[in-house]
Amino acid sequence: MPTRQFDQLLSASIRHGGLTQAQMAQLLEFKLFGNPKGFLLLEELAIGDVPPTPASRADLSKPDDTSERLLLQATALLGEPIGYVQESGGCIVNNFFPQQTQSRAATSDSFDTELDLHTENAFHAVQPDYLLLLCLRQDPAAEAITYIASAERILERMTYQDQLFFLNEPYNFLSDYGASEKNQRIDINKHQTVLYGDPDAPFIRFDPQFMVAYSDRAQHALERLRGIAWDVVEPVRMRKGDLLVIDNRRTAHARSPFTANFDGCDRWMQRTFATSNLRFYTERLGKQSRIFELVTEL
Repeated sequence: MPTRQFDQLLSASIRHGGLTQAQMAQLLEFKLFGNPKGFLLLEELAIGDVPPTPASRADLSKPDDTSERLLLQATALLGEPIGYVQESGGCIVNNFFPQQTQSRAATSDSFDTELDLHTENAFHAVQPDYLLLLCLRQDPAAEAITYIASAERILERMTYQDQLFFLNEPYNFLSDYGASEKNQRIDINKHQTVLYGDPDAPFIRFDPQFMVAYSDRAQHALERLRGIAWDVVEPVRMRKGDLLVIDNRRTAHARSPFTANFDGCDRWMQRTFATSNLRFYTERLGKQSRIFELVTEL
């Protein structure tokens, strides 16, 4: 979508997004204070007319923009809506539904494979602060589950020594951004720790599929951490009209496999990213844009 057209949609979303005053207050409170779970779920929101789930990107057509305006209004309350060139061709509102060509890929368009716990774009210097998921249609068998593990719950299970280790031990975070496809595990020389920020209330970055340890000890520690994270997950089974807001710096999330029938009734999700630091990124990069290519350093 051209910048001018998107700005018009964003402006309309702010004024007529559909959220109630109470829901807006919930979002702002979550932004300012967070919660131990690391996520907020708003249920049964009005999303307008939803056509049959498409089978491919080429078939995607959705004349009613009610859900987009709702999603963007929520995103704007949390920060600036942003996108990435490798995510749906740079679209800020991403649409995800089962695609046969992505059957077993580790992408949001897959369906019969599990997406392991991860933080979104953990390798990227412009990492989103929030991830928003809006359910347009639940899978008919209600099999799809989003799992969320909060940093607060993870830290409760870790020893003080383990916390110190993850605050100081660097891992090589690989990029999945390639010229032709995702999930290529590209070494971009991105060395960073799992825990960062305030040692008493650290943020977390975590994506085992795209992390390389520098020692056996570090690898074993990473495997223990993954086990702890799965032990503390909270499952969320999203239904039509549910909006899930995930704090991407204080959680890791995953998704279960589910069945797809390709009959127009399959699961359909929309997603946006929000950042609280767009002006800082503009200053550092010397370019004003909501859409980012791969950025390794700032």
